[in-house]
Amino acid sequence: MANFGPHTTGKQVVETFIEQVQGKTFVITGPSADSIGAETAISLAYGSPAKILLLGRDGDKIQPVADHIKIISPDTIVMPIQVSLDSLRNVREAAIQILDDDSIPKIDVLINNAGIMAAPYTLTEDNIESHFQVNHLAHFLLTNLLRPKLTSANSLRRVVNTSSYGNIFSNIPTSPTFENGQSYNPWLAYGASKTANILHAVALNSKFNNQGLKAFAVNPGSVPTNLRRYITDETMQSGMALHKQFGVTPPARKTLQEGCATALRAALDPDLSVSGGIFLDDCNVTTDGKVVAGYALDVANAERCWELSERLVGQSIQQ
Repeated sequence: MANFGPHTTGKQVVETFIEQVQGKTFVITGPSADSIGAETAISLAYGSPAKILLLGRDGDKIQPVADHIKIISPDTIVMPIQVSLDSLRNVREAAIQILDDDSIPKIDVLINNAGIMAAPYTLTEDNIESHFQVNHLAHFLLTNLLRPKLTSANSLRRVVNTSSYGNIFSNIPTSPTFENGQSYNPWLAYGASKTANILHAVALNSKFNNQGLKAFAVNPGSVPTNLRRYITDETMQSGMALHKQFGVTPPARKTLQEGCATALRAALDPDLSVSGGIFLDDCNVTTDGKVVAGYALDVANAERCWELSERLVGQSIQQ
């Protein structure tokens, strides 16, 4: 087995587990050019997958990634699908499009990668704070809607949620609107959504492991992408103050290739067992409190998050 670490690249992971990529179908959210999602998809192309579904808001930003994949792997079918995660209605429409497409009999791996960070206070059309919906709730709904194809015969049955060490800053919110903005802090809102990403993985394993489903959450590290577009001098200062408060040193920067590697190991390594841990950092399973809070791995907290999420999407998820 390869010795994975902080400088492992996505291509190295794909090369190591190439049999888990060849002929498989992958769904990736947030694949705009020059993003971790895009680099994940491009890395997978080197393993000759059957299909890659690219789910993103802006088709013009997805198309260059689709074109790049086809250059690397001409036989791979690339399917850009437009979806706005700040609309649960739109998420349902995208899921139905995938479920109704007979050319997609199964989904081997779903990588819930899309997200926002440190954004100004905004409510979505569903009256939910934007971080919690875009980063968590939309993916919660998408995952559960796609589950029939994720758990179909001969599927890898893997779900990977892109989280962050920011989960240590906040548990899930008691109010999905942050008391109409009165208790809003952009970093705490981001942290709460990243905690929810991990709790979602915990709950998926608890509820659907008997169907062969495995779910993991990952910290990609600090990667210079458009995720930082909302950061101002003021939010940067408040973010540094939060790091100091929690005794956390900001991590060293990673390249896009290094940033996508952890999610790819979580997606592809057949020897990863959820009983051995579901959170990965620097391409390895960890429970280090500096990158993952205890409450983010707590089964009872995961059930609370699941029930809150069901209520917010207005749909009970059947096991």
